Amino acid sequence: MYDQVTLGLNVDPFILSALKEDITSEDVSTNSVMPHPQAGEVDLICKQDGIICGLQVFERVFTLLDADTKVEFYVKDGDRVENKQLIGKVYGDIRVLLCGERTALNYLQRMSGIATYSSALRGHRHQAFGYQKDNSKQ
Repeated sequence: MYDQVTLGLNVDPFILSALKEDITSEDVSTNSVMPHPQAGEVDLICKQDGIICGLQVFERVFTLLDADTKVEFYVKDGDRVENKQLIGKVYGDIRVLLCGERTALNYLQRMSGIATYSSALRGHRHQAFGYQKDNSKQ
């Protein structure tokens, strides 16, 4: 877990860059249907078995867009999760939730994929190409 200073200095610039890339202009569809803030909630449901990772970054995407957004997790980073498992809820202005959804999920999926893959490698012995340890001198 990052402390708030480290998160702000080292992670926020990447999140903001991803948000700027994703949100290039006003979301006309959402704003035409919801011209004013409207409170809502969304469920965060796991779509595949694996190891969850990146929850703090997921939450930070939404709080950078709106400090009043609240996120509740039912798991913690490093937990094994299963397909269709409810792992959290996000509460806030629906317009904000729609704006941050893709960026937040991209970070969560990427980081969880790396954690799941790394977990699968645990216990396997790997050897770098072209390198052999000489145990005869021990």
